[in-house]
Amino acid sequence: MTHTLISFLGKAPKDDGGKYRTANYDFEGEIKTTEFFGLALKDIIQPDKIVILGTTGSMWDVFYEKCAKSEQQEDRWCALSDAVLEDRVTSEKLTACEVDLSAELGVPCELKLIPYGIDEAEQTQILEIMAGDIDKRAQVSLDLTHGLRHLPMLGLLSAMYLQTAKQVAIKGIYYGALELTENRNQPNSRTPVTRLDGLLKIADWISALHGFDKTGDITPFSPLLIKEGVPEETANLLKTAAFHESTLSITNARGPLKKFAEQTSGQLPGIAGLFSDSLNERISWKDQNSIYLRQREKSIFYLQQGDYVRAAALGHEAVITQYLKKNNPSADMESYEIREEVRQNIKAQLSKTDVTAYKLLSNIRNSLAHANRPNKGEIRAILSDESLLQKKLTELFKQLLPEN
Repeated sequence: MTHTLISFLGKAPKDDGGKYRTANYDFEGEIKTTEFFGLALKDIIQPDKIVILGTTGSMWDVFYEKCAKSEQQEDRWCALSDAVLEDRVTSEKLTACEVDLSAELGVPCELKLIPYGIDEAEQTQILEIMAGDIDKRAQVSLDLTHGLRHLPMLGLLSAMYLQTAKQVAIKGIYYGALELTENRNQPNSRTPVTRLDGLLKIADWISALHGFDKTGDITPFSPLLIKEGVPEETANLLKTAAFHESTLSITNARGPLKKFAEQTSGQLPGIAGLFSDSLNERISWKDQNSIYLRQREKSIFYLQQGDYVRAAALGHEAVITQYLKKNNPSADMESYEIREEVRQNIKAQLSKTDVTAYKLLSNIRNSLAHANRPNKGEIRAILSDESLLQKKLTELFKQLLPEN
């Protein structure tokens, strides 16, 4: 599995002589002295390949200068230096330098031009260039130290993109914090190296929360919790609850959630702690004793998300539960026999208007569940138009599913 280090190359301030300042980068006690953080990082993580990204005005000449030893290399350096001054470096000039740099660094080195990223199109192009030569399920480390000030943000987004689009394993995101160097005027001063991998973890949690709010699926939280040190048995209680909710078994979903809350005491370790309140809020229904209210809540949720099959199915079941709640509150709300008996007799018990609504909801549910063409023209019309289906189910739920 190829491990690629991606690094940025920017412009150095003119008051620093057109070069980056040399720093003693501190990798947990191991010191690497260089002006280019990516080269120090290369020695530490030993990647299989280095990809350097820079603009038409980046200091390519300074980076290549250490290789310019022969007359031919001097010519390349001169041509590159002139191009840098005029902000017109070309891919051809960079490609001509790759062999020399690869030999000097002891690892294949690719030099790639990227735009300045001044608008959305250029920003998208940068992400495409970064991902271009990365194989699926490869390993990538990112150096966000140098380059224009907005490029680290794009670098982080590229890491998220690579994880999602190519299933790439991000081994590390590094930043050489030159501005945090203590006693910068002292020759032996150390520059701390920071890891930004935690930002990806935060992004994963945000994605999981967004996914839950869209689908109601709490499963993605389980692996995230395990990564933060929650025991696997405890974290997987969320997966168990999600399974039962997916089969519309509300009572069976409630138990694992209550057990999860008891075992975590409502507090989560590490980065998960940032999201404790958000997660607790989303599973707070576990403290609600009314099966009917939960069924009603979830049927409305699925309807809002466009999951019409589950919305109609659970809404229909909520009508049965509501009937039992009113007429036989001591009954086992999940007993198949009891619920089936209600189905057989409920039409005779409801008001005329509610019977009409119930029959319509039943027909919609049956057509969606069995994926067949309805034999009633009214149902065919409703199912042929999403906005009409959304409107009709909303009306039926409002009529048949009161708030208490």
